[in-house]
Amino acid sequence: MTIIPSSTNLREAARLSRETFRIVLASQSPRRRQLLHDSGFRFDVLPAREGAETLDAQSPLDPTSLVLTFARKKAADVVEQLRARGDRAKSRATLVLACDSVAECQGETLGKPRDREDAERMLRTLSGSIHYVRTGVAIVPIDDEDEQRLQPFFFVESSALIMERLSEERLVGYLDSGLWRGKAGAFGYQDGNDWLKLLGGSESNVVGLPLEAVALAVMRYANDLSDPGQVSL
Repeated sequence: MTIIPSSTNLREAARLSRETFRIVLASQSPRRRQLLHDSGFRFDVLPAREGAETLDAQSPLDPTSLVLTFARKKAADVVEQLRARGDRAKSRATLVLACDSVAECQGETLGKPRDREDAERMLRTLSGSIHYVRTGVAIVPIDDEDEQRLQPFFFVESSALIMERLSEERLVGYLDSGLWRGKAGAFGYQDGNDWLKLLGGSESNVVGLPLEAVALAVMRYANDLSDPGQVSL
């Protein structure tokens, strides 16, 4: 299964991460780290603190708004941590990258399962259905030279999938494997399950990090650095 796309934009963004920007991934997800690593990015990891993924009573609950709200909260928390530590890259702008993903099926938002029972409920909901994976992305720059030179960028990427109807044997086997743990919707597209098929959108987005869109954003930030009068994000 091809997760890492082969594209000029991705290679250029990876080069910029080594030469122009310090990228800080605001996530403890091993899958997001692997995607960036396998794409050639250089980056540091600083997860958001516990409590960053909380909602107040007025917070929107639709999946698109939800993932965007959580991504922004994670990014803001990591920016606060970096500033409190005085942890800046010398002569390089820092880009804090945060993401949050959920699955959406039949009007229900499916985050990470709490336990095996919750995972089984989610998989039964998804079985035989078309569903969507939505990832909210927040990129927040920290620039020592000019705080106003680069602006935050927020977006949501969606991918559509279909899950074949799962037999009881296949469902129990997947639950027994434990591969559902820590994954939105209780499944991992990257696990190579033949009962999951991508209908549209980015493969890497299903895993939790839309590489192509992130690469384009990094390239636009580089353009803004070279031409401060032009805001392209």
